[in-house]
Amino acid sequence: MTESIELHGKLRTCLACRASLPKPSMLRLVVDDEGQLWPDLAQKLPGRGTYFCMQETCLQGMNDKRLQPLKAKFVVSLPQWAVLKERIESVLEKQLQQMFTRMRSTAHVGRDAVMHRLWNNTPLLLVMAADAGDALIRQIDDAVAKRQQAGQKTKTVRVSSKLWLGEKFGRENVAIAGIDASGPAAATANKLDQYCVWHRHIKA
Repeated sequence: MTESIELHGKLRTCLACRASLPKPSMLRLVVDDEGQLWPDLAQKLPGRGTYFCMQETCLQGMNDKRLQPLKAKFVVSLPQWAVLKERIESVLEKQLQQMFTRMRSTAHVGRDAVMHRLWNNTPLLLVMAADAGDALIRQIDDAVAKRQQAGQKTKTVRVSSKLWLGEKFGRENVAIAGIDASGPAAATANKLDQYCVWHRHIKA
């Protein structure tokens, strides 16, 4: 079992499922002058906004009807869920590409590099492709379990495919990569984990 990376902050309510969660764990949506909703990953864009939890169960049941309550607070143009979903997917894809590109020189890419790093006691975020293969998944899970028993922090996040992960690192295929999650790198690893999960949910 991997250890969750905690996110703290003021609580916000999801526009769809009404769950109250820490603000940093949610996606902010900004309403423009034309009533269009835009994703604000950094939560810094000007204007009035609302929040979306990005949980898989919430996304699965999302539709324009569930956006209707926003009309009580904002001038919102409907229908637009299909367009908003594309906008969220696009901004996540762009942000993830930028983050992985910046990490190319410091990430531990591939089975051998990751296994070597797993024997270090540094907190680690593992990014594993869904099609990495049963043998590799078992090997990594066993190593992570031993780290957990030793009190070493490890988080594993699944992404769509080796091809997708390879593209992020400028390679043909990558089954697994390790990202250091200690010190100043912890905040970046937390966000990478969060955005990978959101991307998987929005693509489901």
